[in-house]
Amino acid sequence: MIGTIDFQYDTVNDIVIATPHWKIESQEECELWLNQYEAYFSHHFDRPMDMIFVLHDFTINSQIMTVWGEYRIRLITRYIRFYYLVHPKPVVNIASSISAIKYKNPSGEAESIAHAIAAIQADRISGHQATIRTCF
Repeated sequence: MIGTIDFQYDTVNDIVIATPHWKIESQEECELWLNQYEAYFSHHFDRPMDMIFVLHDFTINSQIMTVWGEYRIRLITRYIRFYYLVHPKPVVNIASSISAIKYKNPSGEAESIAHAIAAIQADRISGHQATIRTCF
């Protein structure tokens, strides 16, 4: 079954909040997952956006983590500037961290959407995400 992604645009803070409902098991599903982001961004924005990923309903099969990381970096480099993960499951956090290190693209983590918004606002001032924050 194909997953879905709920998108919300916070106009006050100029941040996209995405809540993916996926269990990624294959490279084909990685492609479908990325296609959903591409469709949303290509129809709504003409610039990289700041983003919050709410990941309580997103999982990745550990056998596909490396492949998913390649799709993840394509999403990040094409469409996203500053971003934070909220409530990632351990395997998702590990996969995101490995991809972040491999592709030199830090992944931030926040306790809540409100904390992620505050972190993005601080990143906008400093010009970059300060660290890779993992949940373990």
